[in-house]
Amino acid sequence: MSTENEVTQAIEEKNKASVLEAFETLFNKRDYAAAERFWSPNYIQHSAHIPPGREGLFALVKGVPEGFISLGRSSSGSSRPRGTASSSS
Repeated sequence: MSTENEVTQAIEEKNKASVLEAFETLFNKRDYAAAERFWSPNYIQHSAHIPPGREGLFALVKGVPEGFISLGRSSSGSSRPRGTASSSS
């Protein structure tokens, strides 16, 4: 593998780890203060049913019962995030 490919792969792995940490922080831990470092105050929300900005996203998560959103790793063990919504009935 060339040095350029190794650098690119290292950057991709670091980016993937950052995304997983961001999703874990917001959706699973619901640590809104810590999640602010991942989402800009000027975050652009593209879903029409979610209010704009970081605060709109955070409000959406706050409005969903705990345990309803569970983001984790796929059953194959890959590190790709998988979102599942389930009710805790």
